[in-house]
Amino acid sequence: MTALEDLLTWRESSTSGEAINAALASFAEAPPQAGELLASAERIVVTGAGSSYYLAQTVAATARAVLGRPVLAVPLSELILRPEGVLVGKDGDARREPVVIISRSGSTSEAVSVAERMRTAGHPTIAVTCRGGSPLAVLADVALVSPAGDEAAIVMTRSFASMLAMLLRLVASVGADHRLAADLDRLPAHWPESVDAAATGRRLGATDWSRVVILGGGPAFGIAAEWGLKLTETSQVATTVHEPLEFRHGPISVCEPGMLVIGLVGGAGAGDEVAVVEEAARLGAATWLIARDAEEARGTAGETSLIGGGLDPAARLALLLHPAHALALSLALTRGCDPDAPRHLGQVVILGSE
Repeated sequence: MTALEDLLTWRESSTSGEAINAALASFAEAPPQAGELLASAERIVVTGAGSSYYLAQTVAATARAVLGRPVLAVPLSELILRPEGVLVGKDGDARREPVVIISRSGSTSEAVSVAERMRTAGHPTIAVTCRGGSPLAVLADVALVSPAGDEAAIVMTRSFASMLAMLLRLVASVGADHRLAADLDRLPAHWPESVDAAATGRRLGATDWSRVVILGGGPAFGIAAEWGLKLTETSQVATTVHEPLEFRHGPISVCEPGMLVIGLVGGAGAGDEVAVVEEAARLGAATWLIARDAEEARGTAGETSLIGGGLDPAARLALLLHPAHALALSLALTRGCDPDAPRHLGQVVILGSE
């Protein structure tokens, strides 16, 4: 039987801490144009496809709070098929509405198309990628490159975490959020907590769950969505993602023995969100709570992992991906799937026509 350590995807995920560190160091030496574009913006659009879209959701939610201005996350396809429903700036005003385009490869056809279209429409573009020589990086007005984030595996692991850390560091810089900036720089000291949580994920992945539900609110909703995608594309287990309190409005009816509910909590509202996880446990579901510290977790029944105690809630988010990969890849092996070769998927999506 294949072991987790035999998987390329797992080996790359296990270097996420190093990739995060390299991305933060790279940001410190990056040219100032990206920050200048965001600082002068009246409205910001952040976009990507698949995992990169969920990354965009996390960044946009954080940026709205830090920058105090409209920041919208949309899939790349919306900027191609329905741009009038996304973009507000026209003609000269387009300069005040930059578009941040996220793509690991920088070659995804929708990402390249959006960069071309935004250039024609006059919107400044910031590329966030792991490949500095990619078409997206060349087309954009400025490119931020995660130097150690690139991967050979099909599904994203360290690329997501490192590009997230780099983008959050940009947001903190533009918004002069000194606590967020300092806490992002402290992530290396907390990486062992992510590794410990991954051990729990690995153990939980030995059970073939009938269904997995992931709960996350605010900036953590995008992280929860990425957990859901990883579980779906690697193991094909039935997976849904909800904002924690919204789970009570109907979806909680799925709770029963044999299913797993995961709560990603931290910061404002953690107490209310933990209560939802506790209710799921009372209704028969197995639960795994990932909080910042014991006070937030408050002795919840079920599995508990603590990541990022003392950190700004947004700063710790990059550390929550490795436990997701441990669960998803282990569950895939349990279910007889090959997570290094997920069905119907390739590393870069190139559409035949747009």
